[in-house]
Amino acid sequence: MDIKLNSITRQMSTLHTAHFAKSEEKNDKTILQSNSDQVTFSQKGQKAVYNQLENLANKVAEKMSSMTKEDFMEQVKQLENKNQNKLKVDPYRKVDTDGSIARKTYFESYLGQLKDTEDTIKNYYTDAYNEAISSEIDSITFISGKYLCTWSNYFDPSMPAKERQWTHHQLRAMLTDSHIALNDPYALSSSGGPKTVEQMDKIAKQAVKEKLEELLKKME
Repeated sequence: MDIKLNSITRQMSTLHTAHFAKSEEKNDKTILQSNSDQVTFSQKGQKAVYNQLENLANKVAEKMSSMTKEDFMEQVKQLENKNQNKLKVDPYRKVDTDGSIARKTYFESYLGQLKDTEDTIKNYYTDAYNEAISSEIDSITFISGKYLCTWSNYFDPSMPAKERQWTHHQLRAMLTDSHIALNDPYALSSSGGPKTVEQMDKIAKQAVKEKLEELLKKME
């Protein structure tokens, strides 16, 4: 779910302060020219809304002299049509007016997924890590001999080459207190494999939705 607040502010920038000129007789349909299209507006339809806007136009008509009241109404109508499909009401604004709860929940979920992945990988290599730190020789030398050096007395030929490379890389990171790789296909195989960015994003957005809906229910 996208948490977005669509503002009408920028759309209003095209409606500058104007002055009404003396109204002239016009046809039942008026045509407004734009840079790219010609839009025809019928006077039929949405009469209630249109009447309200016309009342507003009447109030300011006396102060305006450079455009007619009908021209003003046409611009308002055009603006209304432009925003009809763009403007969406945020159903969660009541409980998250500035979006701070949504942002906090999103990043907590996203970072939480990364932390869970890291913990899963480290747990997977726990036995190999303990073997390395309890070795009679230097831990880094031991894992190099076991997982990389075919001529070493510690070498383990039973493990596939790619898996040995991954094991060495992850153990070295753990032994040197550096960052492990979070896309380890072997350590994460039992949990469905590494998650993509899109998958984590989807989970985080779902967490936001559930959080805000929970807050809405509490308000009922």
